[in-house]
Amino acid sequence: MAGRPRVSPLDSAILVALAGWITALYAPLWSGDPRGQAAFRPGDMTEQHYPFAAYAHRRLQAGQIPLWNPFGLGGHPFLADPQTPALYPVQALVVGMAGGSSLSLRGYAAEVVAHLVVTAWGAYLFFRWLARERGAAAFGAFAWGLSGYLTAYPLQNPPILFTMAWLPWLLWGLGHLLTDPRPRRRWEGLAIGMAALTLLGSHAQAAFYSGLMAVGFGAAAAGRRWSRWAALLRVGLFGLGLAAARLLPVLEILPWTERTSWTFPQRAGGFETWELWGILWPHLTLWSPLYVGVPTLILAAHCRSSPGQRRERSPALWLGLLALGVFLSRGGEAALYPVAAWWLSPLLGFFRNQERAAVIAAWSLITLAVLGWPRIPDRPTVRAMAVGLGGWGLVLGGGLLLVQGQDPSAWPRLHRLLSQAMEPLLIGGLALLVLSGRPHWRWALVALVALDVGSVAWRTATAGHWVWEDPEALHTPPLAPDRIPAHWPPLRLDTRGLLPGNWTTRMGIEDLHGFTTLPLRPVERFRREVPGERVWALMGVGCFIQRADEPPLPFPSRLQEALTTVHGVLEFRCLEQPFSRFHLVYEAVAFDDETALRAMRDSRFDPLRVVILDRVVPLPGMAPPETPPRVVLRSWAPEEIRLEVVTGRPGFLVVGDMWAPGWEAAVDGQPAPVLRAYTALRAVPVPAGAHAVVLRYRPLSFRLGVLLSGLALLLVAIRIAGPPLHLFRRAGPIHPVTAAMSRPSGPAAPHTQAGHSDPA
Repeated sequence: MAGRPRVSPLDSAILVALAGWITALYAPLWSGDPRGQAAFRPGDMTEQHYPFAAYAHRRLQAGQIPLWNPFGLGGHPFLADPQTPALYPVQALVVGMAGGSSLSLRGYAAEVVAHLVVTAWGAYLFFRWLARERGAAAFGAFAWGLSGYLTAYPLQNPPILFTMAWLPWLLWGLGHLLTDPRPRRRWEGLAIGMAALTLLGSHAQAAFYSGLMAVGFGAAAAGRRWSRWAALLRVGLFGLGLAAARLLPVLEILPWTERTSWTFPQRAGGFETWELWGILWPHLTLWSPLYVGVPTLILAAHCRSSPGQRRERSPALWLGLLALGVFLSRGGEAALYPVAAWWLSPLLGFFRNQERAAVIAAWSLITLAVLGWPRIPDRPTVRAMAVGLGGWGLVLGGGLLLVQGQDPSAWPRLHRLLSQAMEPLLIGGLALLVLSGRPHWRWALVALVALDVGSVAWRTATAGHWVWEDPEALHTPPLAPDRIPAHWPPLRLDTRGLLPGNWTTRMGIEDLHGFTTLPLRPVERFRREVPGERVWALMGVGCFIQRADEPPLPFPSRLQEALTTVHGVLEFRCLEQPFSRFHLVYEAVAFDDETALRAMRDSRFDPLRVVILDRVVPLPGMAPPETPPRVVLRSWAPEEIRLEVVTGRPGFLVVGDMWAPGWEAAVDGQPAPVLRAYTALRAVPVPAGAHAVVLRYRPLSFRLGVLLSGLALLLVAIRIAGPPLHLFRRAGPIHPVTAAMSRPSGPAAPHTQAGHSDPA
């Protein structure tokens, strides 16, 4: 309507209420009061994702793209790891807001919770467009923003939340693009941008599920209009193009990851049948991924099709997605799942924890509830729902009374589960009363669902996410970089698994250990199967951690510091003679990985005399020189190492850092191959004489991806910002009959549902 504001004061008030309720529930994370202060308990969020985010933050502050992480696992392709925020645009925004400050754990927690607010706002806009009703949109936004799925495991694995947060915005853009009579190009730009953010959110599995929902919704909205199908295809292709700089390195590294060797049972885990009761019974397990509130289920059951209803608003679409989500979340427990995983979609065979597909079911249930936003229900419907809730209440109440009469210590968990299930049941009864009341009471449904999912989110946080301690004190790194003796090159640390997590990445200490969900297969086998003393000798270990009660290791060392940790008293020690990280070797053999690992386990084999390569590289005149060779490190950076090498004979320079596709070398400015040595390290052939050797991490996949992303960005900018296409169309003569048909006659017809453009 002409002159009507895009977002009314009531819309603004609802958006503020969404942000306020979510922020209030998670206020203990940044509370300054020690009595009410909470921190994320040690887990995936604090030990893997926060250190990675802090490392990316530090590198972006310095104006560098974090392609490689030298501080964990002996070196790891950071950008190519699917769960690192290397190119996530929000990370750059956080860097700009932080100024020159480092990323604190409290700041990272605020970033995580902010994504709950952002996705709730997107849900409100999408449901406002879908249902044409503010009450329905507010209901869906509260149900989604605090759904059991988003407030459960994704808070411990933020990349899932970072990816799923943009789903409502993507559907909102697609809805306008594919259904408005004359869609503006800004909707196409919004949809493309949200598709790119979904792909850059750093969780491929969550992006796959978002893509399934977007494609299903887009196909229904496009119908038989080929122009709309072309628009949907443009969104997909341009979204992939904008994310190419991230996607291509990931695809390059995937064949080298450990997961490709996993068996089907290791990947196909999903919900067991009894866990599906979680749709009605929150906290049946540690998380509540299927729970979206009892009022949501009541409204979803009340949803009905209406004549002339558009396909994207049809319950049939969302019922189909609901069935798909339940099927995929069952994983190997579902019939025919192996066929779907291995034949219909190879990606399903690559993912693990299939219960994460519950997000499809959760979103579909909420959308069905929004589409079923209450008209006055008939009495038989209300009676049937009341009987169902009453029967379920009798079962729960009888079980609770039975357990209450027993010794509480005999049934502690069952007593807690039955007590927690009674609250949603009471809220469901109140929701039925509201449905039977007057129309202006139905805003109370919004308050009920906010209370329902909010209380479940709070219990999930207190039972599964939080500990009541100071965040910075709880997660203070056990060892600071300045405690390591000065040495050049820097001494490499081996925590030996006694101090888990990626805290060394956060602190800038090179460690042989670390954690990532997709470790490289050669690295894992090298660390697991090669004797530890040979790993130290080849990779230049200078310091290590051991237990105070552990027998001394067979290397002279000195105690630097005693560390008191939750794992007991540990000793930080440094070797009297640190191992060198660079070696010149003058004898080489080429073995496959199995033969190479067998040789490395053989005590008769000397890895410092013979290098094992992945392929034969002729080097004429190779023999031990009369004078010892010399290797001097001139400069070091995560993606570049500069060395000065002096040798009397041709040989192989072995660098004790992990190999990965994308490393390049130059000897005196001339390209040289970077070979895979001992299955997992790097080796460069060097001729006799004095030479300048440079190793750089410059994966071709990243350079090609940057080119494609830049091209996609240019094309999108031209398309979105360019003049409308109709300005270039030549106007033809108008037939008199056509003019007469197009001339309005009589009073203006009111807006219909199909043609009305919603102000939101």
